[in-house]
Amino acid sequence: QNDPLIVFLNELLPGMTASPLPDHCRLLNEPAPQPGSWNMAVDESLLESAVSDQICSLRWYRWDQATISLGYFQQNDGDAQQGPWEGLPRVRRLSGGGAILHHHELTYSFTVPANHPLAKSPPELYVAIHQPLIDVLAAHGLNVEFRGVSFRSASEPFLCFGRGDERDLVYQGQKILGSAQRRRRGAIVQHGSLLLLTSEYAPEFPGLLNLVEQPGRYSEEFLNALTTDFSQAISTALKLPLQSGNLTDEETQRARTLEKEKYSQDGWTSRKKQV
Repeated sequence: QNDPLIVFLNELLPGMTASPLPDHCRLLNEPAPQPGSWNMAVDESLLESAVSDQICSLRWYRWDQATISLGYFQQNDGDAQQGPWEGLPRVRRLSGGGAILHHHELTYSFTVPANHPLAKSPPELYVAIHQPLIDVLAAHGLNVEFRGVSFRSASEPFLCFGRGDERDLVYQGQKILGSAQRRRRGAIVQHGSLLLLTSEYAPEFPGLLNLVEQPGRYSEEFLNALTTDFSQAISTALKLPLQSGNLTDEETQRARTLEKEKYSQDGWTSRKKQV
C-alpha cells in the first residue's frame, strides 16, 4: 500500500488502483491423474484468478486415461473422428491449435496476470517457459532445441504433433513439446504437453524417452524429479520465487462449475462456442 509508484498513480488517477506485480508464483502439483474435463476446468479457473486477483500459477498435471483435447476453433467431425484415437474421451481446450492426444506425457499450465511484463508479449512467454525446459534437458545430455521455423499444409493434420510451429521443442527432429495460449482481459494461460512415451493411439509420434531408448525411466519417481527440476528452472528464469500451494476453495468451486456446465458438455466439445 505504501509503494511510491502506487501512491503516485492513485493520486494521478483518482478512483483507480494500480495492482502490484506478483512477487511469487504458486506451484501446484496435482496428486493424481485427472479426467480431461477437470484438467481444462482447473486451467480456466486459474486464468480467472490471474484476471481477478493477479495470481501467477505454475501447474503440473496428468490425465487419468488417453484423452483427446481439441483446439478451441477445431472441428469435431469428419476426419476428426477417424483413426486409432476414435472412441477416446474428448474435451475442448480454451486455447487454439490442433488436437492433442494426452497419454504418456507431462502437462503444464502457466497463468500470468495482465500486469506482469510477460503478459505484454505472448511470443516471449513461450520462450520464457520453453528455454528453462531446454536447459534442464541439456543438463541430462539431451540436446532439445526450438524448431525455429513454422510450416503449414493445405490440410492441417488433426493432431497437433503432426503440425509445426517455430516455438515447438524438438529432439532429433521430432516434436516433443508444443504449447498454446489463451488471453483473457490481458491475463494469459499457457499450457503445453511434453511427450515422454509413444502412445499406441498415435504410434507415428515417438516420445522423448523412446528417442533416447530409455522407456524404462518412465516412473513416478522420474516424473516427480522432472517436475521439480523444471519448476526450479522456470522460477529462476522468470525471477519469481515458487511457493507450493493448492487451489483455493473459490478456485475449486469455480472449476467444479466449469467442469459440470462446460467441459463435460457435448455442446462445448462438439462445436466451437464463443465465450
